[in-house]
Amino acid sequence: MTNTLEATLFTVGKLFGKAKTHYEIPIYQRNYAWGVEQIEQLIDDVWAAAQADAGDYFLGNLIVARKPAEPKTDVVTFEVVDGQQRLTTLFMLLTYFRIDPRARLTYQSRKNASHALTRLTTSDDDEGAGINAGFKVIKSRMDKFKTSVERDMFQKFLEDKVQLVRAVLPLETDLNKYFEIMNTRGQQLEQVDIIKARLMSHLRNDTGDVEGDRACLAWVWDACAQMDAYIQMALTPGDTDMRDEIFSSTWDRLTISQFDDLLPKRPQARTRSGASRSTGVSMKEALRIYAKTPEKPAEEESENRRFESPIKFPSLLLHALKVLQGTGGEDDVDGHLDDSKLIKLFESEFKPLSEAQRSDRAKRFVEVLLRCKFVLDNYVLKREYTATNADDGAWSLKRLTRGESVSQRGGRTRVNARFPNTFSPGKGEWEDTPVDDATREVLLLQSMFRVTYTSPRTMHWITTILREPIIDLTQQEAAHSLLHVLRTHARQKVRQAFFVEAQPTGFKIERIVFTYLDYLLAAGGADPSYSADPNFTFVYRNSVEHFFPQHANQDDDGWNLVTPQDEELDMFGNLALVSVSTNSKFSNNLPLYKANKTEIVKQSPKLQLMADLVKSGTTWDKTAIGRHDQAMVMLLREDLREAGYDVETCSTGAPDKPVSAAVRNVRTQPRSELGNLQAGH
Repeated sequence: MTNTLEATLFTVGKLFGKAKTHYEIPIYQRNYAWGVEQIEQLIDDVWAAAQADAGDYFLGNLIVARKPAEPKTDVVTFEVVDGQQRLTTLFMLLTYFRIDPRARLTYQSRKNASHALTRLTTSDDDEGAGINAGFKVIKSRMDKFKTSVERDMFQKFLEDKVQLVRAVLPLETDLNKYFEIMNTRGQQLEQVDIIKARLMSHLRNDTGDVEGDRACLAWVWDACAQMDAYIQMALTPGDTDMRDEIFSSTWDRLTISQFDDLLPKRPQARTRSGASRSTGVSMKEALRIYAKTPEKPAEEESENRRFESPIKFPSLLLHALKVLQGTGGEDDVDGHLDDSKLIKLFESEFKPLSEAQRSDRAKRFVEVLLRCKFVLDNYVLKREYTATNADDGAWSLKRLTRGESVSQRGGRTRVNARFPNTFSPGKGEWEDTPVDDATREVLLLQSMFRVTYTSPRTMHWITTILREPIIDLTQQEAAHSLLHVLRTHARQKVRQAFFVEAQPTGFKIERIVFTYLDYLLAAGGADPSYSADPNFTFVYRNSVEHFFPQHANQDDDGWNLVTPQDEELDMFGNLALVSVSTNSKFSNNLPLYKANKTEIVKQSPKLQLMADLVKSGTTWDKTAIGRHDQAMVMLLREDLREAGYDVETCSTGAPDKPVSAAVRNVRTQPRSELGNLQAGH
């Protein structure tokens, strides 16, 4: 036993490969809660590192505490204090690959969760619902590997190259206090601290006041790092006068962003030092620093519980670096948004420069970072948590504006912030105003991107927004600008994925093809006469559903209308994108059964079209699939043609003739006529 921090580097294979080792998730930890976004991000990050032949890949820290040994046993039990979501996901990945971990993983006082971990490959029930749902996400993502060679390459890299540091806390550590600090106020020392320190070291000042420059950089940096707080509040906590100066009297304009103009505005006395935390500190000192983190003003605490940013701070730094570099869409490379390469990417930007150039470049980066954070907060969607959607949140696109002054005790007044829709046309709008058309359309398009590209390294659509000079535009002009750049970005992705080479089928069809088609259908299609669906909302979907199942129940009439040997089975016309849990519920049932599952069908406008056809009497056979495939592909073609793209080089084999009249009128026709429109009756 030891009273000092014990840290050991393990590969994933070795972490779980030691017998008589037991990892226990304590009762004070929440249940397994990772979903599609987090699981796919971990898998995508590991796969990207494996493809890049990156050598060892560091995944993070696992903080544990050694429990007293049980009598007459040599089993060592570690209580997992921090990192249980990642640890459980890695355990499930090994289980997926039929690797039997020698180390045990259990949930204290949660028999269902512990039992579910032992039956992942044999059970599909709701016992340990979060764990079973997570395992289904893993299976769905693994289905996207093109060959068994890729899958084997991923498995070997995961076992032998992916590393974690297992840190065993000192015996005297108060675990409850530690857990509270690390999950409410603390943050691990990461690459961002090193980047901050290096940028501060680059600063030079002819007047000798380099400390003032460094304090200014730290002020802006620390404010931008508060990702779930609007920058207007984070930069000027409790100081409405300064907020008026930097963000205008309405608080929704960034009027001061130049470094030299920000210098005199920085707080002269700060509750936190601007010094970097990139140098090594002891565990005891780290806990002391985190414990003394000052409380935020009440308005910020309330706001931080309400909104959640789509990205983390390291990703924002990389987006800002791309904006600083001024390159266009040609740098749309996932590696440029890989936060594991944060230091390397910043080094390549600053290393070739002279000292004077580095200083100037560091200041310019601070300016770009501030503008990017302002645009991200006020023009990019968030998840909003209110009393009516406290669990999962809802898509939100709102800007921060100045609210009313409220009288307080002692004759003082407090000015509230409010959050109207980003593109609402009036100046006096309130938060409960119905979503205006411009905000609705931009939000629909952004949420399409958000559920399509779940890994931060693939969120290039955010860079396209941050590059746009929308800060000085009117709300109407800004909405028009964002719609244009995002539609252009989406069309480029769809063309590249579906119309450059032979059109893919089945699981090879990229997610953007499904989600962009759903966007077109929900928004009204490429033709204004197509009826929109104002109630449609994008949810996370990553499972390709065969409307006519791959292996139909042979007890049902019509089970052999489409067989596994028929090419129509994997056609785009027979597919839709649904959630993993939905896919398992649909199972091998025939289309008519699926069509009547309203809550599931509404996940996808394309699936809704197929369901409406079947419910109106259309027999979902090879002919119906072919006609629906032609209609949907032509809708995509016409949208791309409208934007000037050449999509004539590829064909599904069907005649290249307009069919959009039938497609765009589907929603406007009586339900009884739906089958006639697309089935050709």
